[in-house]
Amino acid sequence: MMSSMPSALPPAYVSNIDTVLTLPEQTGSLAVANACRATAIAFLNEALHWGKAELAMWLMGPYGQLTQYVSPTSRRRSGEHARSAPLMREIDARMVDRVIRTAHDEVMSMLTRMGDSDSEGATSFAFTMLAAGFVARCEDRGQVAGWVPTTTARRLADRVLSLLAADYLTRPGSYEEELSVCHVCNTVDFDAVSHDRGICHRHTSGMFVPSRHTLPYLPEGA
Repeated sequence: MMSSMPSALPPAYVSNIDTVLTLPEQTGSLAVANACRATAIAFLNEALHWGKAELAMWLMGPYGQLTQYVSPTSRRRSGEHARSAPLMREIDARMVDRVIRTAHDEVMSMLTRMGDSDSEGATSFAFTMLAAGFVARCEDRGQVAGWVPTTTARRLADRVLSLLAADYLTRPGSYEEELSVCHVCNTVDFDAVSHDRGICHRHTSGMFVPSRHTLPYLPEGA
């Protein structure tokens, strides 16, 4: 069984979660978690077919929108100045494929560890994301608690992982009961039936239809 977050966190992690950000009006904590999940899944299920333009759209579009909630002050409580994100024009297009594949493999490996019932992969993952400052606590106007990704992550893999961390910390049970990785095509989904069978619906039905390469909608109010 996948472990949920412990009720008490070590002191090393407290400074990263002691401030609760208030989300904008009409932006719900669960909507942000949904968008984080959809944005991460879009990368995992589609990015191996992307080029430089598609990666730029993902970084500046849905990913960029989801990191907008953390102010510069709260991003770096230690006083360290945040580094600016590298510009896409500074990245050699010939390197994009390798960067995407390396990030994809790393995130998929982490999902495998999170789903391993015999390990503490999920808890370790959450602690690592908290310690790195890749996520921050939030609360919507209805006082519903949640988490948002910050702009601290520099590596592509860490950016994808920060989205999954924000989603996982908001609703860890979903990762234990619904997270599935198809053993035929490696499609990532959140579906209880696919989770139990270890295979996605497209292969269960005997009909495989490639997914459409679309980016997810942003949360309401973003």
